[in-house]
Amino acid sequence: MASEPSSTSTLAPVRVWDPYVRLFHWALVISMAAAWISGENGWMDTHYQIGLFVIWLVIFRVLWGFVGSRTARFTHFIKGPGAVITYMKTMAARKPSHAFGHNAGGGLMVLVLLLVVFAQAASGLFNTDDVVYEAPFYDNVSEQFSRLMGFVHNQFFNLVLLLVALHIAVIAMYFFWKRENLVRAMVTGRAFLPKQNSEMDFASPLRALIVAVIAAVAPVAIYVMN
Repeated sequence: MASEPSSTSTLAPVRVWDPYVRLFHWALVISMAAAWISGENGWMDTHYQIGLFVIWLVIFRVLWGFVGSRTARFTHFIKGPGAVITYMKTMAARKPSHAFGHNAGGGLMVLVLLLVVFAQAASGLFNTDDVVYEAPFYDNVSEQFSRLMGFVHNQFFNLVLLLVALHIAVIAMYFFWKRENLVRAMVTGRAFLPKQNSEMDFASPLRALIVAVIAAVAPVAIYVMN
């Protein structure tokens, strides 16, 4: 998280987000926009390829949540109901949260988004437009299951839009009300935090590359086989 420094003697820019979390975040933003545009215009081959890319992104982020840098790990930001409720009670306070990474509410949002985006993208693998396009697994499931996946694919995209709108609203509230610039932190990787927060060591590029390759196995195999 980032905040405008109220005093250079108490706050300092601290490394919070590694490059891989930031690349994932912005790649997902661009991919979801591209998926919507391609779907609306009937560019189904492109839409399908973007969907596989989104699946790769989500698998990478899930794996990175176990072996990545400290603030990327689920153990760092996934909290119990009590912590989430406590956080919600502090949201109205007009002061920066100075969270080192995701706070309890933000962690819950990340988890929900990952689940919904993956379900929305994966369900598209079983669909047809009833005209010229059939997804790679359409012929391997019953018509009833395919229709169910079609419903999930369409409705979950609306849910994604709702979650994105909520996400943007919270970011705006933090910027204007709490004076925290969350977007800048996700661009630069640094947040203004109390000086007692030490610099974080990021996981190595080699580890990120290995995770990226492992995450690509399933979507690449689906693409090659179909």
